[in-house]
Amino acid sequence: MKRLYLTFIPLFIVALLLLGCNKNINLKPVYEDVEVPEAEIQQKSISILNMSDLEIIKKSADFLKSCGKTLTFEETRIVYENNINTDILCKNQDNLDVHYKGEYLAIYFYPHAQIQEQENILVVYIGQNGKVLGYREESNP
Repeated sequence: MKRLYLTFIPLFIVALLLLGCNKNINLKPVYEDVEVPEAEIQQKSISILNMSDLEIIKKSADFLKSCGKTLTFEETRIVYENNINTDILCKNQDNLDVHYKGEYLAIYFYPHAQIQEQENILVVYIGQNGKVLGYREESNP
């Protein structure tokens, strides 16, 4: 009789496990009947916001080098701005005025204190499509 119980108990446990592992379980999500309000999606160019700081600095430094500028800097500052008016922002590679309206990044390259190759602060502008607009020089206070 003991043998019958000893063989019956493991078979009973296996049968319960097989019944519990049903593949046809359809769970309904709790939020199925709840209406989720649709968010208004504003399409915007965010290519300049997705760039890392190193990508921004490299792109700016390459642009300055292509313009013939020697770049030795100690510190940089990246500023996100939005120009509402169409003002003269900077000069491009051909030394022409760049009029720009919209979002842009201004990258400030501060000269190294001990190296005198660069005397002024160089500011590079990158437009909202990720293209370098131009640069300008500011006097170092």
